[in-house]
Amino acid sequence: MNEMARYFEGNDSPALGLASGLAAGLVGAWVMTEFQALLARANITSGVSGRPSTEKAADRLSTFVSGRPVRRSMRPVAGEAVHYGFGGLVGGLYGLAADLDRRVTVGKGAAFGVAAATVVDETLVPAFGLGDPVWKAPVVSHPYSYASHLVFGASTEGARKFLRRFLGEAKAGMQVLKTGAPRPKLEAEGQGRWRTLGLAFMLGATGGPRTSAPLLAATWAARLGWIDLKGSRLSWLASPKAAWVVTPMAVGELVADKLPSTPHRTEPGGVAARAVTGAVSGAALTGGRSLAPALAGAAGAIAATYIGHTIRTRVSRSTGKDWPVAGAEDILAIGGAFLVCLAALAPAETRRPSPSRRRIHGIVDAK
Repeated sequence: MNEMARYFEGNDSPALGLASGLAAGLVGAWVMTEFQALLARANITSGVSGRPSTEKAADRLSTFVSGRPVRRSMRPVAGEAVHYGFGGLVGGLYGLAADLDRRVTVGKGAAFGVAAATVVDETLVPAFGLGDPVWKAPVVSHPYSYASHLVFGASTEGARKFLRRFLGEAKAGMQVLKTGAPRPKLEAEGQGRWRTLGLAFMLGATGGPRTSAPLLAATWAARLGWIDLKGSRLSWLASPKAAWVVTPMAVGELVADKLPSTPHRTEPGGVAARAVTGAVSGAALTGGRSLAPALAGAAGAIAATYIGHTIRTRVSRSTGKDWPVAGAEDILAIGGAFLVCLAALAPAETRRPSPSRRRIHGIVDAK
């Protein structure tokens, strides 16, 4: 198995499987929504008229909890909440099952997508009166549903594998800190370069929502001895002064981001600042002695800037509120940056497939 394949595999842990599946389910639900929007632009729809089943489900849930249905003006938002909530729930169960038995991931998530369409759209929706019975629904609605859920299944599986591997490495990094084991060094060259560039890209990407997030994590990682910057041009990150400067700057950004007068992150100055913090942080992961991780960090920051801006704008407009989205960004940016630094501490043996997974992939140890 090549280095890139190893990067996306991990050791068995149901708790991490559940967490990675839940997050992956949210990603899959978003990709599915974008896929359906793309079909709509080509005048391809499910042919189903009336209110979406997700809005009807939100009404049922609201009536059960509060005794009143959702207000008309809030129905689209409530429907979206049901869509993503159910996607996360199903994804979490899928992630848990995948950790217990890899066979559920057959077809790279295709089987999961087919099962989701069959159970949800073709069975539960009509059974609970949220849609027409199968025999009364428009004929085109069935292939539309299966195509949408195939996209959901494939994207959920792809995100699950990535997140599962990442969380597994972060957990292994925490064990290194707890046991006081030697800190492994990331390889800027050789077989480990892809993993290093991937981590640098991810660390830089946390700067998309918050400029200071990757720099904050890199500074404290250097200060705490997680990364070794001695003798490099970035050794100043390990100094007390750097921590005293970067930490208040990060806190100030969390506050400033919520102010209506704050410029958009996609303006030239904002993009440039994020590219710089992403580059510095990416380089710091490898001890500040390699250019490639710096470029990967800058690329991650720039990509996440535009993608994050698009998602935040769309979600804020659909919900009518910006602060919940901003708060979620705070957690993802700061928490994600520190998780990347922890993952960088994972020892080499945790990055190899477990024996059971080597058998699955046809890899047999030499005897």
